[in-house]
Amino acid sequence: MKPDLVACTCLLVITVITGWVLYIGRSVLVPIAFAIITCYVIYGLAEILRRVPHIGQRLRPGTRYWSAAVILLIAAYLAAELLLADTDRMVAVAPKYESTLLALLTKFAALLHIETEATWTAFRRDLLGAVNVQAILTSLLGSVSSMMATAFVVMLYAAFFMFEHHKFRRKLLAAMRGKANLEPVIDAVNEKIGTYLALKALLGVILGILSYITMRLVHLEFAALLAVLIALLNFVPYAGSLLSVVLPTLLAALQFGQWSEPITLLIALSIINFVIGNVVDPWLMSGSLNLSPAVILMSLAAWTAIWGIAGAFLAVPGTVALTILLSAFDSTRPVALLLTRDDVPPPGR
Repeated sequence: MKPDLVACTCLLVITVITGWVLYIGRSVLVPIAFAIITCYVIYGLAEILRRVPHIGQRLRPGTRYWSAAVILLIAAYLAAELLLADTDRMVAVAPKYESTLLALLTKFAALLHIETEATWTAFRRDLLGAVNVQAILTSLLGSVSSMMATAFVVMLYAAFFMFEHHKFRRKLLAAMRGKANLEPVIDAVNEKIGTYLALKALLGVILGILSYITMRLVHLEFAALLAVLIALLNFVPYAGSLLSVVLPTLLAALQFGQWSEPITLLIALSIINFVIGNVVDPWLMSGSLNLSPAVILMSLAAWTAIWGIAGAFLAVPGTVALTILLSAFDSTRPVALLLTRDDVPPPGR
């Protein structure tokens, strides 16, 4: 059997086994993965604090790290407070949204000339049986306690990871000494993922602020909560931008019951997302992320299939780390080349 065929077979088997382990262990591995991402965010904030004039250089590294952790904890607390403060209001406005939805569909049915009594009565009965806005909102809000518990576990893991960071690095390098030079690989993973998360967080804040201003101008309800959600969705490639436009537009249609405000919001948010995603994002990310767009899309689908919504947020950082690790070894470097955006010169040049 040819060595190349054996290597490809072994790689395929390892990939399948790894995916299976990730899938069955997602309840344990997802909080750990988010805790690692949280540590990267904390270290990125600590680096920003170090660059603050007159103050940053005087702060010890431990002080910077824990100050960054406190900042992140306060931000998470404020986001949770915002979510909990709007839960009662969401349930209260759900009946109004249901009636608005029926009114909009009535107008749409009249436009298509299908508003005969028998047809519309049957359609409305089937719609109310299948779509219950209040039940949907209640179900979504019922998972808040589970999200809070998961966030607490993530913060707990992150705290222990921060305590053990330097010890674990020394242990890993000592264990792999003589087998591979992992120190440059670890530094490259930390730099790439740290830069990506820092820039994405910056763009998410900018996108959230601009979206909030736009939604407030049209007097959209829950604008602050939607702005926080849009900032988080910025970490999800492609689908995040689509949801950042669709969700506020649908809410505007349910709130106002007419098409002028939703269409205005659709156009404005589409322009904002297009400029951020196609102009500002590539300009800031140049040199910090070397993944093929097709690979990003496929990794998004694969990680989402394995870990659900959490996988969508972790797709790009996980793929970046995997690409750097594969490029560190001669046997897997061709696979890493397939994942990158870099081109190779044609034969003969």
